Amino acid sequence: MKVPQLYALQLERLIARGLPAARIVQLLRAGSEEELAALVDPEVKWERLLTYARDNLETVEAAVQGGYAFPFITIGGIMSLLDIKFGKREGTDYRFPGDRIEGLRLNGAEADLLRSMLPAYWEMSRTGANLPEDQAELSIALREPPEPAAG
Repeated sequence: MKVPQLYALQLERLIARGLPAARIVQLLRAGSEEELAALVDPEVKWERLLTYARDNLETVEAAVQGGYAFPFITIGGIMSLLDIKFGKREGTDYRFPGDRIEGLRLNGAEADLLRSMLPAYWEMSRTGANLPEDQAELSIALREPPEPAAG
């Protein structure tokens, strides 16, 4: 299931609060910005997610219950996802030299989940050595475009 970046990150805020999938769906169906603000984050503008959920209810329900992937996500979106979903922050948990994420440590399941969520144009590579088997140190960067065929 593919969910655009803006709405997926807002869904992640609900999931990160520990709300069960059924409760998230119930909140989105009810369409109360005030309730979402009180339960999750008063600084977030929930109106766009609620409109998207109203117009795409089956997609949102499937995403909340079974997971989703991003059809498109920016490097800033990945950084937000790392913060919301995995509690990983720039400077503390990874480096961001301006065009890639480096030194990100996740366990194997987290790394697999992140890989499944990102579009194929993002390359995740293992960079750390001498880590326990269930740990991964990752770099995330845009894939290099293929060289044009000579001709």
